[in-house]
Amino acid sequence: MKKKLIAAGTAWMLALAAAEPVALDPFPQWKVPQGWSATPEQLECRFTRWSAVSADLKIPGAGVCRLEFQYRTPGGTGTPLKIRLDNQMSAAYPATEEWSVASLYFRTGGPCRLTLIAEGKSPYTLQIRQPRLELLTEADCRKFRLDAGKGVAGFRTMKGEPHQVVATEDHIEEGMAFQSRGKGARELRSVELPVQPGRKYRLSFWVKGTPGSFRAGVDGGWLPDTRYWAFLQTKPVSNEWKKETLEFTLPGVDAYPVLKRGLLSCRFAIPAGQEEFLLKDVELEELP
Repeated sequence: MKKKLIAAGTAWMLALAAAEPVALDPFPQWKVPQGWSATPEQLECRFTRWSAVSADLKIPGAGVCRLEFQYRTPGGTGTPLKIRLDNQMSAAYPATEEWSVASLYFRTGGPCRLTLIAEGKSPYTLQIRQPRLELLTEADCRKFRLDAGKGVAGFRTMKGEPHQVVATEDHIEEGMAFQSRGKGARELRSVELPVQPGRKYRLSFWVKGTPGSFRAGVDGGWLPDTRYWAFLQTKPVSNEWKKETLEFTLPGVDAYPVLKRGLLSCRFAIPAGQEEFLLKDVELEELP
């Protein structure tokens, strides 16, 4: 019997008994400019030009938080939704005609300002619903899964044709996978996930596609005038599903000050000519 997927989303910090829910103001109490509508159930923006809606997050203390919400962007292309925390741009999400679950992991010292930004080059509709904010425990943060069953929002396509999610009846666990198609080179970059410098991690995933090879790995993001860190390996791909892994130890912040952010993105670089590429059950796990 084929197994059913169990979606898991977790993160890092604070030795609490369980993730602590943080209350959010209902949408009508957010700072909603002209062009947006807000009901208790949904935010909606009929996009014609750059616009943003914001709310104050009443986070009770320092730690790592996870914000999740559903969104869709009928008629949108590219990256029509971005998130800013206080004055720092923190995440961006791809266009999707279907509802997708977006996750944002971030460190905070307490209350902060959340801003959702609609932008693009042509009119579309942005809809947001069911936000949930949690302050996470250390146990919550030891393993993350980027689940295609939640929609496209686990990744952004940084280069090449936009990715999508597709059913995988030929996989032992069935479920959904991220699919990237095109003749040119492409690159997928995940949402940022919390990590701790000096600890050991494993990145694992199932892959299938046009036979050849690709580059898989992680990077610690960018800060101005700061040494960049990344760990990448070349991996094979064939027309049969295969599970791949790579292990690494995150350096200390003395060598790479950028890692004081404590956030990593998973990256997949697909060369030109590899017309089909599928990823499933991408997991980042802290090792003992």
